[in-house]
Amino acid sequence: MSAVNNQAQDDMPGRDRKKPRLNDLAASQIGKKLRAQFDEVLAEPVPDRFVALLNELEAAEKKTAKDGDDG
Repeated sequence: MSAVNNQAQDDMPGRDRKKPRLNDLAASQIGKKLRAQFDEVLAEPVPDRFVALLNELEAAEKKTAKDGDDG
């Protein structure tokens, strides 16, 4: 069984091995693509049902806070 354990440990990145690292150009390109993708998502409208749920939650929180102040 120790051979199996040794095999598994050899396949895992060790502390003494260098961790792979992106160069600055690659990291910059990935960042630009991610920002563009998320900007598209942020620009999408919030569905009416979500707005209604958020309004209900806000009203419930205000009611809870008001009830807590009365007691």
